[in-house]
Amino acid sequence: MNSTKMMFLMFMLMSTMLSLSSNNWFGGWMGLEINLMSFIPLMSNKFNYYSSESMMKYFIIQSTGSMIMLMGIIMMSLKINNQLDTLIMCGLMTKLGIAPFHMWIPSVVDGLSWLNCMLMFSWQKVGTLMLLSYSINFSIMLLPIIFSLFIGSVGGINQTSLKKILAYSSINNMGWILIAMKSSMTLWLNYFVIYTIMIISLTSMLNKMNINYINQCFLTSFNSMNKLFLSIMLFSMGGLPPMLGFLPKWMVLQSMIYNNDYLISIIMLTTSLITLFYYIRISLMMILVNSEKPKFMSIMIDKKIMFMFMLINLLGFFLIMIMKSIN
Repeated sequence: MNSTKMMFLMFMLMSTMLSLSSNNWFGGWMGLEINLMSFIPLMSNKFNYYSSESMMKYFIIQSTGSMIMLMGIIMMSLKINNQLDTLIMCGLMTKLGIAPFHMWIPSVVDGLSWLNCMLMFSWQKVGTLMLLSYSINFSIMLLPIIFSLFIGSVGGINQTSLKKILAYSSINNMGWILIAMKSSMTLWLNYFVIYTIMIISLTSMLNKMNINYINQCFLTSFNSMNKLFLSIMLFSMGGLPPMLGFLPKWMVLQSMIYNNDYLISIIMLTTSLITLFYYIRISLMMILVNSEKPKFMSIMIDKKIMFMFMLINLLGFFLIMIMKSIN
């Protein structure tokens, strides 16, 4: 981490704050543009031949989304048409990678490092999601929500790259976040914060172990303790109770049932089970393959990091019990 990258990282953080604190659409758009130009230099990686390709794809897609959004903002300010929030939503959905504007995410993610993936799945979505929550129209967004749920769940089944699997899982989670926006600001913010905690813990562990593909999890030299903790992370990402990932999905489903949205709740549950399927498939195959070091306490990764990840994901159990006692 040199001084140049630290400067771009600082600009990336400040630009998101600019988008969140602006009181007009032009300020929000400007913050997203500064955020884009700050993140692209951070994507550069001389050890990865595909990073330049990912940078170019990311720049083109984000610029296209910004152009559509700016067109909607200008036409809205000129009061040409009252229905121009659709253009703004399409631009923001393109920037977020919500289906059917999702094609770029798996190919871009494949050329990034794990730390850049962590930023792209978490911080890069904060400002865009907040702006989308201001202009969202659920009569228009219903189809993209259903597409995101189905494509995000089915798309990850055939993948061998863990980055692509997390990319499709991110598309599926975007569908859940958009549905949570229908209920309240607090609900989708809670969902996004918990999703960010899970994605940071999982990508940090995969980065420390230097794992990019599924077959690397099945190596005989892969420590059995590491397999156990990586499985806990994957179960949490899939939303398996009593892990932390189950808590936000439970809150959203409860809210949907209170609002009598039973059909969309069934779709959400079905797609979530498909997502859980490919996470469990990886975990079971990883656990069942024999390790060269089967001793339970032979630990390769740092103990503090390992226990931190364990506590974060098992925290979901206690939160669920507290919420159940309150209800």
